[in-house]
Amino acid sequence: MASAALAQALPSCTYELNREYLRTVVNPPPSDRQEIMDLLHRYNWALDDASTQGVEAMLLDDVTFELCTGRKQLQRKTNKTELLDYLDTVNAEMGTISKRRHIESNTLLNAVDQDTVQGKSTVVVTIQFTAIETPVLDYTATMVTTFKRVGGAWKFAMIVLLPDSPRVTLSAR
Repeated sequence: MASAALAQALPSCTYELNREYLRTVVNPPPSDRQEIMDLLHRYNWALDDASTQGVEAMLLDDVTFELCTGRKQLQRKTNKTELLDYLDTVNAEMGTISKRRHIESNTLLNAVDQDTVQGKSTVVVTIQFTAIETPVLDYTATMVTTFKRVGGAWKFAMIVLLPDSPRVTLSAR
């Protein structure tokens, strides 16, 4: 009952994924696609390494981040500082007793214009606890992104994480 009251108290997610989103895409040029994929991979490796080192350079100052479950918003960050602070908090919570792996796949990229690309990826996150032999599944999600080219470099303008299970709570990282 308390969790139902908490869910009602949460604000609504500002982003709603349309199932048809990016079913048809305009591919960015190969060099832009490679730079954006490298950016995605570097971001996920930083999450895996529980470090925000280098992440600042990947984000626009006004980057937005939203974590939603169902239509309820669990987290919303509206600038680089807020997002980096949030990532530092998650990293501290995970501590030294576990190691996360963010596995990104099925990425679609859509060129909106020469300096804006939308993305959609599948993310699977596992946690390897030091006390057990095999990793455990933390969550699966759709990650929706917008990338902007600024000063010749691609950066995240928006990251929305939409876990597949509405039962995922703040453990979604």
